[in-house]
Amino acid sequence: MNFTTLPPEIISGQMHDGPGSGSMAEAAAAWARLATWLHTAVADYRAVTSKLLAGWEGPAPALDGAVPYIDWLNATAIRAEHAATGAAAAASAHETALAATVPPSTIGANRTQRRSLILANRLGLAGPAIADTEAHYEQMWAQDAAAMCAYAAASADAAALTPFTLPPDAGQDAAVRPAPRTWALKSAPEVISAGHQLISVAPTALRALSLSPLATFDVSLAPATCPLSKLSSLTAPSGAAIAYLNSLNKAAALRCLLPDQRGVRGAAISAGVGRATSVGALSVPRTWTAAATPMAVCRGTVA
Repeated sequence: MNFTTLPPEIISGQMHDGPGSGSMAEAAAAWARLATWLHTAVADYRAVTSKLLAGWEGPAPALDGAVPYIDWLNATAIRAEHAATGAAAAASAHETALAATVPPSTIGANRTQRRSLILANRLGLAGPAIADTEAHYEQMWAQDAAAMCAYAAASADAAALTPFTLPPDAGQDAAVRPAPRTWALKSAPEVISAGHQLISVAPTALRALSLSPLATFDVSLAPATCPLSKLSSLTAPSGAAIAYLNSLNKAAALRCLLPDQRGVRGAAISAGVGRATSVGALSVPRTWTAAATPMAVCRGTVA
């Protein structure tokens, strides 16, 4: 999952309205109690076997078969301690991510302010304020994405547990091997095998979330996108500015399209009052009635 594609409303909403880390804290406490109980059992078994071995006069394999079970109990107790530590680390990672994400109320206030500024931006004067609001929103977006990537990495480290193993056989001698009924839960090997696969796959999947190249690339670009967005908003002219630039550019466009004809211009235009010439009831410029060159009339005979 690429966390940078999720808006802060979704990430913050799920983090703040989700179930929280209570279940992981309870799991950590349960694993810790189990580890304590197993360590106590190991100490009791070792005390009993040491006393039995001190006064035992029978065959040694009869008691040597209990030693692998004690070692298995001790290893299981250590793994239970690791599970408790991992669950506590996962709960702590959730609390850290929750504190790092933006509160939904802050995001809602930002969106409300943006809508108000847009509605009031009739003359285009609220452009800088809108740009600041958008920049703040993008910062919250990047903050939530970075928090979730860090959360995925911390969860992957917490989920790196050592799989549990089956109890060992009592020994190679069939006479001292326990009966099959001592392992009454016949589906336990399959359960432990499936748990082993799950424990092995979970850290890889969580680490893939935190090390996504696209997510890392987007998060690294987030500090640059905020000022770029602000710059684009500040450089966007309003309608009044466009109209003003239109009027200024018309004269420049005409100067570019029409060549400079100052050297070939005619006489300057002049005007006068009361100097018009009358042609019937119509007043016309005096140049209209200037004497034209009379055309010779051809009176020849057409052949």
